[in-house]
Amino acid sequence: HLEEDLGVFLEKANPLKVRKFKERYDEEVLKRQDDLLKKTKAKVITYWDKDYPPLLREIPDPPVLLFALGNESVLKERSLAVVGTRKASGYGLSVTKRFVKVLSKYFVIISGMAFGIDSCAHNTVLEVGGRTVAILGNGVDIIYPSSNIKLYEEIIKNGCVVSEYPLGTKPAKFRFPERNRLIAGMSIGTLVVEAGRQSGALITARYSADYGRDVFAVPGDVDVERSEGTNWLIKMGAYPVTSPSDILGMYGISERRENGEKDILVSLIKKGINTPDEMAQRLNVSVEQVLVELTRLELEGVVERYGGAYRLI
Repeated sequence: HLEEDLGVFLEKANPLKVRKFKERYDEEVLKRQDDLLKKTKAKVITYWDKDYPPLLREIPDPPVLLFALGNESVLKERSLAVVGTRKASGYGLSVTKRFVKVLSKYFVIISGMAFGIDSCAHNTVLEVGGRTVAILGNGVDIIYPSSNIKLYEEIIKNGCVVSEYPLGTKPAKFRFPERNRLIAGMSIGTLVVEAGRQSGALITARYSADYGRDVFAVPGDVDVERSEGTNWLIKMGAYPVTSPSDILGMYGISERRENGEKDILVSLIKKGINTPDEMAQRLNVSVEQVLVELTRLELEGVVERYGGAYRLI
């Protein structure tokens, strides 16, 4: 199947694209992939597959191959990129959590699994039972940074880890800007939470603008270096946003707290997190708030109590 698809591509694509493809995926590299794919349970998604991200097909240089670990069906869902500095401040992390808790009810959240804002975005999605995609600048079988191993494993369980680089490809500086075009290309828009002028997040924002997608930036302190990038983006025409509803409004989505809470609680019960105490701890809210929502779900006939826990009907 893969060989047939690649044969068609190599025959019909323009010479420049064929040359670029052969530079990245020489025959030896492709041969090695078979063994690595079996060992890692990773999948190859070609440009022609149904699971190929639809928005990625629209960019000027979409990758012919994607390597994925996890639930690749999330790649077809409506996605929003959330990116920012690796050296995040307390303000940056707090804002990321506040935005992502709401946005993850309506979008798959895409980021790059780097330290700082990226990791915070992924972790927040996982905490509230949403789905997230990490796009890597190395093979999906390599965890980088290595200390993010637990995050990497949780993303694979609840979403997907993706790369255009063959398995076994090690991280290198030049690959991260290339990777950033995929973060922008797969997303309906890009939110930059906190970034200095030299941050790679600005590369993602530039790609997003080049592709005709929306760029959102959270205003920061004008005296702080790590806010210079976001403030500059706003000067250059990015949408300034101070709450998640600013972004939802752009896409005609009204924030319905009840439905969002309902979806999150149902998702947690499915995962075996089924007592009010556990739910409150996971969502970082009071037990009383959780009980109010659970009572509503009981009245709607969605859940029932058994012992001190809840189960779906």
